[in-house]
Amino acid sequence: MALYGLGATLRDARTGMWAAVLWITLPSVAFSSLIVSTDVPLLACWAVAVLALRQTLDRRDGGRAAWAWAAAAGVAIGLGLLAKYAMAYALAGLALHLALAPGDRWILRDRRGLLIAALALAILAPNLAWNAANQFATVGHLGDNANLRGELFNLDHAVEFIGQQAGVFGPLPFLVLAWRAVAWVRGRASPAERFLLAFALPPLLAVTVQAFLSRANANWAVTAYPTAAVLVALWLTEPGRARGWRLWTVGPHLAAGLVFLFVVAAWPAITPPLVSKGLGRLAGWQTMAQQIRPILDRHLTTPVLMSDRMTMAALLYYLRDRIAEGQPAPGDARMATWMWDWNNAPENHYELADAYDGSQGDPVLLITDWPDPLPILEKFADADSIAALSVTSFGRTRRLTIWRLTGYRGH
Repeated sequence: MALYGLGATLRDARTGMWAAVLWITLPSVAFSSLIVSTDVPLLACWAVAVLALRQTLDRRDGGRAAWAWAAAAGVAIGLGLLAKYAMAYALAGLALHLALAPGDRWILRDRRGLLIAALALAILAPNLAWNAANQFATVGHLGDNANLRGELFNLDHAVEFIGQQAGVFGPLPFLVLAWRAVAWVRGRASPAERFLLAFALPPLLAVTVQAFLSRANANWAVTAYPTAAVLVALWLTEPGRARGWRLWTVGPHLAAGLVFLFVVAAWPAITPPLVSKGLGRLAGWQTMAQQIRPILDRHLTTPVLMSDRMTMAALLYYLRDRIAEGQPAPGDARMATWMWDWNNAPENHYELADAYDGSQGDPVLLITDWPDPLPILEKFADADSIAALSVTSFGRTRRLTIWRLTGYRGH
């Protein structure tokens, strides 16, 4: 609905309708609708924020509606930042637009601009205060995701990321986005297109650089595509544009979405190879948990120590009747579960809330996916190997080792 409103604001209701249809038929939106992800509230806030900003900029003369739209922009930006810090790309997009559109710079001197900033900061303030009191833990988590400590400058990663973006947004819409970006550089884009590109290009370019430096997930640039969908809708609804372009843009997406729906409904009776490969990273944990369960049953009073967040998250789910995050409540018979913080600097939720420091119990059962857990083992006086487990699922083998550790010596 927000993208419909943005398309209608920039041209007419027909453009808004095609923007909404293009968005809701994207295969990536179909996939995103299946999972609990911070991208969903992020994208909702992003679309509302860009619509509200455009409405505010179009109401320079003021009025009650102008103040309402400014307030909506501030609230949307603030809530979007709480959903995911990628909302900050919207601020970069606004800055880029104002740098290239002198007619809209009045907002920098107007009280409505101050209202937008004040509301966004007020909503974000509790998050900033929490970070200040917790060693800026989420900043450390962002650095962990960026992975700039490894091998740098990977052209193949950047090329792969760009190819993934064509899959996220669809090949034809992605080509239209690239073409209109070139037109903008050459000074041939309309004011509406320049406004949309100012918000679409910063996340796409920034994450492409990140992919070149290290690595990037396909969804990290997803904020590029709400405004890009409206951009493509502008192109599709230009006077004289053949109807076939609209059908060839939306039709394949709708067909892919229906195929995806069929695969999900028929899973696991039908397992296409590409889908199986994509699920390989997530699969196998339930089988692994079944192998671990009898080992836990033999050590009912021993706390559990994990070495990475993926293992801890998966096993807390599949063994939720046997282990609890941190210390269980009184009367809860489950085993306590703690996280090994290798550098005493929390980089994820478990390292922050459930870091092991020796006071939680000794001995402990270490469950680790580290190929060589010596850096952990040497912090204890004795280390006895209990089991080496492996599960192969969809061509991917997952390995865990389990150790009984006693005599914690400290980090």
